[in-house]
Formats: sequence, C-alpha cells, structure tokens
Amino acid sequence: MRDSKILWYGVSTAIIAGLIYFVDFNKFISAITSARPLPMALALISGFSVFAIWGYIWHSFFTTLEIETTLYKSYKMFMAGHFVNSITPLGQVGGEPFMAYIVSKNTGSSYERSLSSVMSSDIINAIPIVTYTAAGITYALLFRGMTGVMEQMIYFGAGVTIITSILIYLLWFDREKLRSGVFFVLNALESRFASKKDSFESIKDRIKLLEESFEEIGENPSHLIKVALISHLYLITQFVSLYFILLGLDTYLSFVGIYFTVILAGLAMFAPTPGGSGAFEAAFTGLLLFFYPSMDPSVAVAASILFRMTTYWPGILVGYISIIDLRRNRDFNIDKKVEDIENSGKI
Repeated sequence: MRDSKILWYGVSTAIIAGLIYFVDFNKFISAITSARPLPMALALISGFSVFAIWGYIWHSFFTTLEIETTLYKSYKMFMAGHFVNSITPLGQVGGEPFMAYIVSKNTGSSYERSLSSVMSSDIINAIPIVTYTAAGITYALLFRGMTGVMEQMIYFGAGVTIITSILIYLLWFDREKLRSGVFFVLNALESRFASKKDSFESIKDRIKLLEESFEEIGENPSHLIKVALISHLYLITQFVSLYFILLGLDTYLSFVGIYFTVILAGLAMFAPTPGGSGAFEAAFTGLLLFFYPSMDPSVAVAASILFRMTTYWPGILVGYISIIDLRRNRDFNIDKKVEDIENSGKI
C-alpha cells in the first residue's frame, strides 16, 4: 500500500513538473508573480466557500437522521475527511467509509447511519455535475457541435450523468431493486465461500440498517430538493474563482470557456492520483488552450496552478488542522483507522 502511494504521488508530481517543463518557464513564473492581488483574493474567497457549502449539506443530513452535532463540528469533521480523501490515491471516489468513521466516532451515532448521511451528501453534491453537464451537452449539440477530444469528454460526461441519475433514483426511490441486486451478488458469493457464511450474513444485516437510514432520508423530499438546490452553488463558486483568476492574469474572458473548463476538468478528479492531482492540472490546461486558442501555454499552466491554489490546497490545510483538533480525542486514532481502511481495500 505504501509503495502504491509513493507511485501515485510520483505520477502526480511528474505530470505537474512536465507541464511546467514543456512551457516557457520564465513566462510561467512571470504569470504567477504578476497576477493581480485583488482578483486572486476574490478567487480564493470564492473557491474556499465551497467547503462551507459542503459542510452545511453534511450537517443538514445529520439533522435529518437525528445525529447530534453542531454546524461547526460538522464542518470540522467534513474537512478532516476531505483531507484524508485528498491525499489518498482513489480517496476521492471511495473515501466514504473513512468519513463515516469520523462521524460515528465523534457523534456516537451508528456507523450505518453515519455512512448513509455521508453517502447521501456525496450523491447530492453529484447532482450539480449531472445538471450542469446536461446543460453543457445541450449547448454543445445546439450551438457548437462536438469534435475530437471535446466529443470524447462530452460523451464521458454524459455517461457519468446517466450513472449518477440512476444511482440517485435507486437509493432513495427504488431501493428494492438495488437491494435485490446486491443480495443476489452476496448470495452467489456465499454459496461459493460457505465457510464465510457468518461474515456474509453480517454484511446483509448492515446493508438492511443502511437501507433503513436511506429510507428515512427519502421520506423528506422537501429536504432533498432544498439541499440539491444549495449544492448547485458549489460549481458556481468554481466558475467565479476561475473568472477572477483569468481576470487577474489579464486574460480574455469567455463564459462558455469558463463553464466547460470547470465542468470537464472536474471529470479528471476520477483519476487514481491523490485528489486527481496532475491529471486535473493537465486536463484544465488542455481545456483552457482549447477554449482560448490564443492563450500562451505558460499562462494556461499558471492558471491551472492558481485555480488549484484557490479551490483545492486551502482545503488541504484546513483539513489538516481539523485532524489535529480531532486527535485531541484519545479514542479517535485517525492514523490507525486510515491504515485499517486502506488495508481492507475500502479506500
């Protein structure tokens, strides 16, 4: 596991270093150092506000499931989980078990209720990707057409949109089909590994408890609609952040370019590198050059780095501080739990 971590950290570093190496280094440094302070500060404020939005959504689901905590504590738990997910390879697409552990340990709620609240928050936060991607696809088909790499990324985005929509429907509104499918797989495995029958029965019991929590959440559709609408603010903060970065770099501004760059670059977060690092910067740079053909590649790389500095790295810092604070609880051995979950293959 440690070797795998080192490998992916190395891949991330190599990609970012390669981006900088293949452009004019002096122009890259000049773009970074000459960026206007006020737009950069506004980009940071806008980019960091996304964590407040996500923390609030977490807290709203805790309230729905009667998990006792405060808004500040919810925010702190979210930032701690975000930190671990962001520094762990593939953590951004499989870190829910660890984040549920944080919630359970700090609130006294059951692991299943904690996991259902975390998963529900993640699903709600995926809805904007569905709607904004669908809107982008519609625009591309009607007004711009699709060619080359753009076409492939649009199709990938459409696939993510369809899968997410199906998952949302099954979890909250048609759990019987989802449970039947999961239990079919578990029963098949149980018949093959009869000696592990008790383990499979335990898994089934936990799935039933998890389903009960999802059912409880689904019984409050007004809450789901409210948090779904609020979650759409998070991508708006990303649009605004990129707008101010380009403004600070004295670059030509285009709403269409900003919109598609943020939406499509976000798909690179599915890369196995920690936090999508490397893959995200490469995709972001490529998209900027696609939508702004006259932009100097050095400036495009600088913009990608500055965007991550205003939307990603501040969360890492605050998340680390949150973990230090949570460590003050003697029963909360975060290092051991991260290792346990990684070794079990859940992250």
